[in-house]
Amino acid sequence: MTGQRMISKPFFSLWILAVCSVSNIFCQAELPKVVIKTSLYGNALNIYSEPYSKDGIAILYSAPSINTIHKEWQPVHAYPIEESYRGGFEFKQNERAQRFFRLEFWDMEIDPNMIWIPPGDYLMGSPESELPRSKDEGPQRLEAVTHGFWVNKFEVTQEEYIELMGNNPSKAYNELAGSLTVKLPVESVTWDEANEYCRRLNERELKANRLPPGYEYRLPTEVEWEYVARAGTNQAYSYGNLVDHLSEYGWWRKNAGDAPMPVGQLKPNPWGLYDIHGNVFEWCLDDYKAYEGGASILSSDLEGLNYKVTRGGAFYCPSSILRSACRNHPQIADYRNWLTGLRVFLAPKRPARR
Repeated sequence: MTGQRMISKPFFSLWILAVCSVSNIFCQAELPKVVIKTSLYGNALNIYSEPYSKDGIAILYSAPSINTIHKEWQPVHAYPIEESYRGGFEFKQNERAQRFFRLEFWDMEIDPNMIWIPPGDYLMGSPESELPRSKDEGPQRLEAVTHGFWVNKFEVTQEEYIELMGNNPSKAYNELAGSLTVKLPVESVTWDEANEYCRRLNERELKANRLPPGYEYRLPTEVEWEYVARAGTNQAYSYGNLVDHLSEYGWWRKNAGDAPMPVGQLKPNPWGLYDIHGNVFEWCLDDYKAYEGGASILSSDLEGLNYKVTRGGAFYCPSSILRSACRNHPQIADYRNWLTGLRVFLAPKRPARR
């Protein structure tokens, strides 16, 4: 993260007024051009800008009144300027809705290992025909990811964890890693420690002016995690259904044995994420619970306890646990296990979770 350009204010700002009907849309700007389109069903506006530069971040702010004082405008979306066409923000309308938007362009660079993911929707969960599966993977449902965000292409390494936390909780040892030992994923991290790592990362990046307003480094929601794991696919794995090819993309029982492997050694998924299948489980923000209309794998005496979601499977797991929809195994927040690590997302802020 060296050599970053740092400034404390945007280098270009424009204003947009969007209200409840297309006839009341007003845009005043020269460059870059801002485009406002209605959805197919006419109940939402999609706001985006034409590419203005190959560098920098676009920040979209919103307020209920054009007279709202500057510091009370709320950041609602962020995206790389070069991704402007894919970075549209969907504004849901109602009869009384009136919102003012301000679009700013910041000379800010994000860690190059962070991949930007555009908004979209996907079918979450697995069909009953996807065997073997757990009963908590259904019923399938359409999930919308309304904001774009960034996700690290790699799981957090032991080197990165030590740099921020000052210690290494990892228990597994891989004698074959050699000089790549520092690139092993950190593991034996509790949910609380994973969140503390994100807090310290936010603190560091904010000081370096590499944190977009309204966004934070954090664990993903379960919806966000499966969205990036699938990467636009709807099969058991991000590459297809055949277990025969799993060892090309993920570390699991057949090719890793009893130790994690250095990150980034196998093929990435279609969105450029490595080890999204296997190597170590990845903590999610969410409390574990059954999907609406579905079932939980927790016994009734464990319901309501502080169980969190882990995703992706690990080096010691059978192939079925590495599937994109698999939710095994939820764990309590202070659980420490050599199979569990984390991957950081840079996404819209969410309320603190416990």
